[in-house]
Amino acid sequence: MLKTRALVALVALPILVVLVVLGGWWFALFVLAALLLAGDEYVRLLRQGDHRPPGWLVLALIALAWGAVWFEHPDWREPGLMALLIAGMFAAIWGMEHGETQPIHNLALAAFGGVYIGWLGSTLVAVRMLDDGAILTALLYGCVIVSDSGAYFVGRQWGRRKLSPHVSPKKTWEGYAGSILTGILFGALAAAVGGIDALTIGHGAMIGLLIGVLGTVGDLGISAIKRQVGAKDSSNLIPGHGGILDRTDSVLVSAAIGYYYLVWFVV
Repeated sequence: MLKTRALVALVALPILVVLVVLGGWWFALFVLAALLLAGDEYVRLLRQGDHRPPGWLVLALIALAWGAVWFEHPDWREPGLMALLIAGMFAAIWGMEHGETQPIHNLALAAFGGVYIGWLGSTLVAVRMLDDGAILTALLYGCVIVSDSGAYFVGRQWGRRKLSPHVSPKKTWEGYAGSILTGILFGALAAAVGGIDALTIGHGAMIGLLIGVLGTVGDLGISAIKRQVGAKDSSNLIPGHGGILDRTDSVLVSAAIGYYYLVWFVV
């Protein structure tokens, strides 16, 4: 399993680097495809637990969030969201009239999934659209990868105390500390060599700290969903890694945190 994970990573990482460097439509469409696949996995995952969120609403919300960012029309979000939620309510009423037992429950699950995946995930495109976006995107991705690796290796070597035994039994407080420390170190180092004057070592360290601290929330959140429906992975799309949702759980939160930190304090 470990060899498969490493091989897939060795193939996927250069492709991701090329897409980040190219930017533009190449990167934007890559993000859209990944988010739509993650949304589909979210719906399929919940259906394993006898929930029936309307998949069309999840995917439409993701596309709306992405389109508002890519086409630089944030004014699309609120009316688009209202229109989709009203359409979802009509669908829920129709479903109840035709024998569906939990249409409002399913509507709420769809709305959460679409907003969570779409709104958070679309900030990946927003980061790449900033000045020096390729470097900043690499910084965020790098912090996530290094933090995840730090959590894994530190937890494996020294992990004793369970972080969230009911959600993710293998995660430990020691691994969590490793995630934070490695995130800080990588963020500071990346800022030092990144060549962006406004991105000081302090800013880089703070971004690494935030991703190390809060990126785990995204990981645990998706783990909670999988635990509730009795699934190990969101899908088997990526050999050795599970599904897109498994690979982007911490990226979604980290991208949003990183984007707003950069906009508010750096660029």
